[in-house]
Amino acid sequence: MKAYLLDNPLTHNVRDFARQIWLAGLGAFARAQDEGGKFFETLVQEGQAVDARMKKTAGEKIELGEIEIVKGRVEEIRERATGAWNKLEEVFQARVARALSRLGVPSRDDIQQLFQQIELLSQNIHELTQAAEAETKAKKVRAIRSVEPAAAGITEPVA
Repeated sequence: MKAYLLDNPLTHNVRDFARQIWLAGLGAFARAQDEGGKFFETLVQEGQAVDARMKKTAGEKIELGEIEIVKGRVEEIRERATGAWNKLEEVFQARVARALSRLGVPSRDDIQQLFQQIELLSQNIHELTQAAEAETKAKKVRAIRSVEPAAAGITEPVA
């Protein structure tokens, strides 16, 4: 049955289409990385400007509270950048998962459920095989026991 599934033209089409979706997703991710690089460069420039302001204000003996405000702004910018990357990754993963689902490609959960069903079926087959073997042995023992008295009667001389 496995060979049939692999030779099936529908299976080939689904695999080809899934591959195209995967490649499109990688392309989208690469483009996001390129644009993300520009965003990162902008953040670096803002960080340099903040650093320059901090040095300038430190030279003017500013109060500690102002330094904390600047540090807070830098932390806020860093959190925004991290949040943007995380959001981009989540959107990418969700879109790829939806596209694969539309194609009928089984999810990890679907495959795990199939493995569990296969394991259960294997256990059932094993139990049935053992039961059949035990029944066969019992029939042989009964047959041997029924033959033994008859065999004992044949060994006596017939007059």
